[in-house]
Amino acid sequence: MELLEKLKEKFADDDLEFRVGATNKDKTMGLALAYVQARAIQTRLDEVVGVDKWKVSYREVTGGFICTLSIFINGKWISKEDGSNMTEFESIKGGISSAFKRVASSGFGIGRYLYKSRNNWYPIKQQGNGYIFSVTPKLELKDLDNKNINQTENSEKIILTFGKYKGQTIENVYEKDIKYIDYLLDKSKDKNILDTCKRLKRERA
Repeated sequence: MELLEKLKEKFADDDLEFRVGATNKDKTMGLALAYVQARAIQTRLDEVVGVDKWKVSYREVTGGFICTLSIFINGKWISKEDGSNMTEFESIKGGISSAFKRVASSGFGIGRYLYKSRNNWYPIKQQGNGYIFSVTPKLELKDLDNKNINQTENSEKIILTFGKYKGQTIENVYEKDIKYIDYLLDKSKDKNILDTCKRLKRERA
């Protein structure tokens, strides 16, 4: 259906934000998780289906909210639901916004492509009780063509956050200790690390 395909189209970089999904032990690097802003989803709905052809409602549940998103499609209202817990920052507003973004993605595919993004690590700094990125993360999708992947590898190399080569890129480690690359291939469960090690061994064999 053309309408649903338009809802699923990718967003501009300015419409995306990143949150710290996890940190390394010394709290210097964070895992960047991409999500689309609620405002951008609302604008997409206004432009694609019309301001009078979609609506939302919320109900509070224990520890969070359920959002119902309804869209008028082919002469009838189609409704989907999803929920979220309250958030640490602006708990009520954050929980409502998160529930809205989740149902937009799970119910109608809006921004769902972001689940295909590579979870890369970036430097972080503390802000209040949490952490923010000290450099702006960039979106990198797992299904990019080889040209785009190579461009990303040149600009955002993976930095190890553990072990004796902590703080160094995998490329640097390869040059000085290829046995450690074999160790990473055997022990690591991080897909980005494994993919980089395999690529290096394939390209520099």
